[in-house]
Amino acid sequence: WNIGDIDHYLKTKGFVKDSEFLQASNKDYSAEFSFLKDKPESLSLEGYLFPDTYYLRIGDNSETLVRKMLDNFDKKLAPDLKSEINNRGKTVFEIVNMASLLEKEVKTIEDKKIVSGILWKRIKIDMYLNVDAAVAYALNKKILSDGDTDTDSPYNTYMYKGLPPGPISNPGLDSILAAIYPKESLNLYYLSTPEGETIFSKTFQDHIIAIEKYLK
Repeated sequence: WNIGDIDHYLKTKGFVKDSEFLQASNKDYSAEFSFLKDKPESLSLEGYLFPDTYYLRIGDNSETLVRKMLDNFDKKLAPDLKSEINNRGKTVFEIVNMASLLEKEVKTIEDKKIVSGILWKRIKIDMYLNVDAAVAYALNKKILSDGDTDTDSPYNTYMYKGLPPGPISNPGLDSILAAIYPKESLNLYYLSTPEGETIFSKTFQDHIIAIEKYLK
């Protein structure tokens, strides 16, 4: 879920009114949680609200829940993981951003590691990421339609290179670990079948063949 999804769920349960959760997610908590120091101030907490089961008491508000989620994120991102991120020359924000793409694009941890390797490789060789989920996030859609990838948005990874301006979902630990520990391969392309299987290709020609086979 992204922050909008969480807000909608909380409204249906009667926990929040209007945009209380969205407002709470836009506040600055960096003084309390050091891992937020490299997050751009203009962005919400998208990406850092760790997906889990949370128990709340009557009288708790949106800020209570946000702090619980941030505290959980801090516990999950243990010191050894933070050290590994630093050793790899990355920031927590970059890792969370990449993990948010993996969370939406791929299902299994092994496939996430391979896709992570592909996407980091694309960034290294100055190639467009071409991540559909980022475009869908920009358009607030679940499934893309023809022409959506022509939308001029900084989240359009078909139009702008590198990671999007910010995370597009709140990734779980598997996605975060995959972002930190990508698996190198000869693959440069991938697609997801309607059944959720990830198909990898080394060349663009093979990728086109895979699209014709699995998505037409």
